[in-house]
Amino acid sequence: MILFWFILAAIVILSLQGKIFQKLVLRRIQYERRFTSKTCYSGEQVEMIEEMANAKWLPVPWLRVESQLSTHLHFQQLDNFSVSSGQLYQNHKSFFSLSPYTKITRTHRITCAKRGWYKLQTVTLTGGDPLGLTHSSAQIALQGELLVYPKPAEVPIHELPYHSWQGDQSIRRWIINDPFIIAGVRDYQAGDTYKQINWKATAKTGSLQVHQYDFTADRRLMIYLNVDDVEGMWRSVTDLSLIELGIEWAAGAAEAVIQQGMEVGFASNMPLTGMMESVHIEPRGGHEHLIVILEEMAKLDIERTELFHHLLEREARSGFSERDVLMITAYWNEELEKQAEQLRYNGNAVAVWMLTDKAKPTISDVGQAISGSGREEVTA
Repeated sequence: MILFWFILAAIVILSLQGKIFQKLVLRRIQYERRFTSKTCYSGEQVEMIEEMANAKWLPVPWLRVESQLSTHLHFQQLDNFSVSSGQLYQNHKSFFSLSPYTKITRTHRITCAKRGWYKLQTVTLTGGDPLGLTHSSAQIALQGELLVYPKPAEVPIHELPYHSWQGDQSIRRWIINDPFIIAGVRDYQAGDTYKQINWKATAKTGSLQVHQYDFTADRRLMIYLNVDDVEGMWRSVTDLSLIELGIEWAAGAAEAVIQQGMEVGFASNMPLTGMMESVHIEPRGGHEHLIVILEEMAKLDIERTELFHHLLEREARSGFSERDVLMITAYWNEELEKQAEQLRYNGNAVAVWMLTDKAKPTISDVGQAISGSGREEVTA
């Protein structure tokens, strides 16, 4: 009889504590996950911080934290931490035990194996009683994100389009007045603006004098990347690594010319994540603009928005001139040659890098022919 009451009391106690833990175990549990850096380059390491706190009197005997992240974020192995990977995502499980009014911080070192836009979306918390008889789960939304830039390839800048690398040679149709470089003063001429007047020189000479500006070259490079990995590609890219290499070449070219003081733009028949239209960035200069280009490249989805020659045809119809044009493509055909010829006719220099699995690009025979026929040397 005593044994019966003992067993009954044990059942009641276990049932009671199970209900208490089921109801209260996740109350006042605070959880946060964040990256220590918002950006990095492919191949670099970043840290992801997990912080959780139990802000109540009831201990949490066990707490399981589950989430999914991209397989391209490689985690170092830690105790009480397991990873099971699929083709696109990996499932993470962490286990903790929290005493009353305690806080735990865990740091994960992550290697970013591939460029991309990675978001921390949700995490599922599951806790229960000491014996695991009951449990309770809750899903928490997260806000953190990480932009992984493509690693700029070391590209041969001497093989970029001809006009940009002429050194001291003067190209007359590219020469413009630079309002930031003042070489001296001269007499006022018809057509000079009020802002050009040099009042000190005017007072000294007794005749109207204006600033004499120096000349500088307007140097712009526009980079076009073709997402088609083969001619006649139907819908989907099969050689993803080849297009990723093309993105790295484009990033390397953009970085190289900006470091030389040029302006650079980028366009491709690929969309940004969540968008439908082709990416297009007009040429500008400076480090901040380079970061804009790298951010857009990080967000590229490798899928085709339109045929490459259609993109080039639209660009040629826009009528821009006095630019250097670099095309990065895995193939060349008559349609592309036609658009390249139109760009040259508009007054642009054109070069082609044929996209292969080599580490560094070289100008193909077709690229040499194009850049040669598009050269225009006019000395002052």
